[in-house]
Amino acid sequence: DRHYHKGTRFYKSHFHPLPADRLIMEISTTAFDHPEAPQRVKETLGNDIKLLCPLRHPVIRTYSLYLHNLRYGRVTGSLQEACAQKPDIINSSKYAGHIENWLKHFPKDAIHFVFQEELKENENAFVTNVCNALEIPLIPAPADKSIPYNATTYSRFPTLAKFSQYMADWLRAHRFYFIINASKLLGLKRIIFGKENPETQKYTIPPHDRAWLEKQLAGEIEALEALIGPIPYWEKY
Repeated sequence: DRHYHKGTRFYKSHFHPLPADRLIMEISTTAFDHPEAPQRVKETLGNDIKLLCPLRHPVIRTYSLYLHNLRYGRVTGSLQEACAQKPDIINSSKYAGHIENWLKHFPKDAIHFVFQEELKENENAFVTNVCNALEIPLIPAPADKSIPYNATTYSRFPTLAKFSQYMADWLRAHRFYFIINASKLLGLKRIIFGKENPETQKYTIPPHDRAWLEKQLAGEIEALEALIGPIPYWEKY
């Protein structure tokens, strides 16, 4: 999506498989809702691939994405102001439409859906589903249950965070990954973007923001379930 114009050579240069390797995986957080990504994936990689699609309750996911963009200085202000500045914060959570776009290019049985709520409630079941989807031997979940997943942090320096994120994106686009990795080792990411806030793991969304999101995303879960079946993990959220 973001660097497609650089061509397949640039893409391939990020992978260094060994002869014994059975599987190559890319993890992308932005290809899911890109309108041209499904066709590009099909044209570049063909049919012999597996697509793993992790989903989270759309209301909770949208608010989390708002905080994420706020942290990196990509948006400012309230939730509604941020969604006006960066509409994909909410549009990317309209799952059914994006999945329909992928189904135009891939059969339904090529896309395997997993849910973050299952990861939170039953790590072993989640990991089992992932391994089964990828057709690899079971790799047990980590024994340490205290590891936070998808935690959000807050920056005390929004202007610096925005500039730093711009520089990080530029460095990634030019493959200067060693500079980014060195910055992380020195602790600069934590200083600039803030440290983890445990409260963000409790799904606490201000009532007025939750009400607004529920109105904006009304009918989205039903539309998704019509495509992939019931999602019991979201019933209590």
